[in-house]
Amino acid sequence: MPVFRHQVHSLKAPSDAQKLIRAVKDVRRKGMLELHMGDGAIYPNGAVPFAAAYDHFRKNGELIKVASVSPEVTRMRVLNPSVLNAGKDQEFLNVVWRYQTPEEANRLCTGFINALSESAECAPGVLNSLEWCIFEVLDNVFQHSGAHEGFAMMQIHRKNRNCTVTVSDTGIGIHRSFLEAGVHRSDDAYEAIKNAVQERVTSKTKNMGNGLFGLIRVVGIGEGQLCIQSGRGHMTYRDQTLDGGASFSVPVIDDDHHGTTVDWQVSLNREVTMQHALPASRFADVSLRLENLEDGEGNHLITVAELEEGVGARSGAEKVRFRLENLIKEGAYPLTLDFRGLSIVSSSFADEVLGKLALRMGLMDFMSAFRLVNLTPTVKSIVDRAIQQRLAEGDAETPARI
Repeated sequence: MPVFRHQVHSLKAPSDAQKLIRAVKDVRRKGMLELHMGDGAIYPNGAVPFAAAYDHFRKNGELIKVASVSPEVTRMRVLNPSVLNAGKDQEFLNVVWRYQTPEEANRLCTGFINALSESAECAPGVLNSLEWCIFEVLDNVFQHSGAHEGFAMMQIHRKNRNCTVTVSDTGIGIHRSFLEAGVHRSDDAYEAIKNAVQERVTSKTKNMGNGLFGLIRVVGIGEGQLCIQSGRGHMTYRDQTLDGGASFSVPVIDDDHHGTTVDWQVSLNREVTMQHALPASRFADVSLRLENLEDGEGNHLITVAELEEGVGARSGAEKVRFRLENLIKEGAYPLTLDFRGLSIVSSSFADEVLGKLALRMGLMDFMSAFRLVNLTPTVKSIVDRAIQQRLAEGDAETPARI
């Protein structure tokens, strides 16, 4: 059987998936396609649609052999997407995920947001608005595409202080979704995408049609960028400007599988709320993350002993600090930290979490924002010393305050 080599140098755009689709079609009934996955750059907008297309071809019996694969392709699960496992700690960032039910979409969304909250300090509203947008786009796969599964990836760019999310499917595409529903007639796939991001436009007549409209509003307020590739159409939204087009030269899997990829970036520094994004909807920025922290009296409380990272390593403590900073910005003010059951904490934990929070917020604001309760004399001594030393020494970002 003839073997046809297909070299994948990098995964940086939806066009990389299109090249795979074209290669499979070219060798179909001629022989086997041999994939060579190089060690070039991998971004979500390239990796996720590639993973979706490859998975579709593999499940449908196309003759594809993976001859070589780079460590990065393996680590990021491009050819073998992660799936959710109950009760297991999983790495949610920088890997491709597969989800197959609305319940899995919800769990994946929660995993993404929790991972982001522990990895970077976010401006007020960023986590809530991202959570809403991610679930809406994940759920669109089941609502509109006709596909039975979706693929997704989140990546944080710490240097640029932004977050990227990509969601792909191999369903019927936005244009055909409208055509089959008999609504919002569009001349081509690009016109269909432009219709899809308008307020109250949906292929399900009983739905509100706020998903992609809310997303484009959040991206605009968050000074980000949105790219949608669906079938032979593509659209980019940036700086309040839409651009795009449609071309028959863009390959699709087949008439029933045009596929859709939604890729967006938002700044972690830019405050954004769903009330601003969807003002007419009277959207209430309710955070389930905050509600889950409420005790019987409505106070926000975290039991320090139950933190999964533990209270020993500085690396785990940094995640705790990010989480606490973001919870305060989301509205958990004041936040009670209950040290019940802890006879000791490490000095590195006390410094990385409480010392640095006191330094960056200022001691008075820190004491207003956090209530430390049930500390043993030993733990209190360690915490007090860590805060005092950090306030006196400062760090690379904040000068000493005393």
